[in-house]
Formats: sequence, structure tokens, C-alpha cells
Amino acid sequence: MLGKATDSSAQAIDGARRPGGIWMNALSASDVEGGPPQGVYRDMLDRLPTAAYACDAEGLITYYNKKAVETWGRAPRLMDPSDRFCGSYRLFGTDGAPIDHAECWMALALRNRREYLAQEILIERPNASLLPVLAYATPLFDEDARLVAGINILVSIDERKRLERLMKDADEVKNQYMATLAGELRHQLGEMRTALGSLGMPDALEGAVATLAEQVDAMERLVGELLDQPSRGSSQDV
Repeated sequence: MLGKATDSSAQAIDGARRPGGIWMNALSASDVEGGPPQGVYRDMLDRLPTAAYACDAEGLITYYNKKAVETWGRAPRLMDPSDRFCGSYRLFGTDGAPIDHAECWMALALRNRREYLAQEILIERPNASLLPVLAYATPLFDEDARLVAGINILVSIDERKRLERLMKDADEVKNQYMATLAGELRHQLGEMRTALGSLGMPDALEGAVATLAEQVDAMERLVGELLDQPSRGSSQDV
């Protein structure tokens, strides 16, 4: 049977459950009395399958895990003023415009004292490779509501972007094929209409010719709808 938690251990558990509690324990200078050793929290964060890092209230990087090094393509020095707010080599917005580190999501979270969740940004590594990620930047406050740190989780969406590009390429190929097919059908129908108009048919065949002409008209309408389909499909989001 499990014993009743002591006041100190209960406080440590409650602290870990609060928003940012685990981070505060992991980034604290000493162990929490009655709680797991600080190294346990650090080990847990190091094992996260996604990039995670923390800054102090001034934006100096105080911690990052192994996945962050992989995401950035580099290992910045801790508490180094040249690597404030983010350890990436360079940053770009979704429109391709460069973003200064002082304007990244972590910087905004610290400056505006609010969280920015699932915000897309493009990271450039030192080897010039690019990685699209979603940033989850959150400021942390102490019990007196003073800003003490910020955390940021970077989730790679590179595979999702790759699949979106493949789907877009496939859609463009389909639209091109449909447009080519519809254009060829329209050309053939035009020749049929010209041939029908040039025939000198006896009165007995006029009804059959009229019926055939109506069918050609119907086919032309269908072809017209087919030609319009690619433009309608391309306007839809993938």
C-alpha cells in the first residue's frame, strides 16, 4: 500500500502539474525538496521526440535538448548574448522574408507576456538546409507573477509539407490531363458538327440527323463542364 505523500512531496507534485511546472523544476538550480532530483526532469526533457529549449527573462538560452540541436543544426552556447531567443542559424517567415531573432515567437512571448502556439516558422541550418516547424512559445511566471523564463517547443512539419507538395503536383498533373482530354474531345465534336452540317440528307433522315445534332450539343456541354473543372479544383485548399 502506498503511503500518504508528505507536504513537501505533494507540493513538488502539484508544482509539476501546474503549467510550466516541470520546466521550472527542470531548469531550477537545485532539487525540489521532497520531489524527484532535478536530473530526472532534465533527462525527461532530453528524451522528448521534438525540439525543446528555454530562455531566461532576457532571452538568453538556458537549456535545450538533443532534438533542438538536430533541428537547429548547431549547438549554441548557453547564456551567450549572440544566441538570444533562439539557437537557429537563421529564421524566415512563411512568406520567405527573413526574421530577426529578436522578432521570433520566443522573443514575442517574452516581450508580450503571452503564449504563441502552433505558429509556423522556417529554420535555416548552417548547411543551408531548411526545416519548417510549428513553434509553441510560452512565457513562465513565478508565484508573484514575475516573468522568469520562456519555453519553446519546435515541431517539425517537414513531412507534412512534403506530402502537401506531392498532392499539389499530382493535382496539377490531373488538371492538365483533364484539360488536354477535354480540348481534344471538343475538337472532335466540332468536326462532327461540321460534317453533319455539310450532309445533304433526304427528308426521311432529317429527324435522325436532328437527334444526332442534339446529342452532339449535349456532349459539348459536358466537355465544357470538364474544361471548367480544373480551374475549380485548383482553387480548393489541399
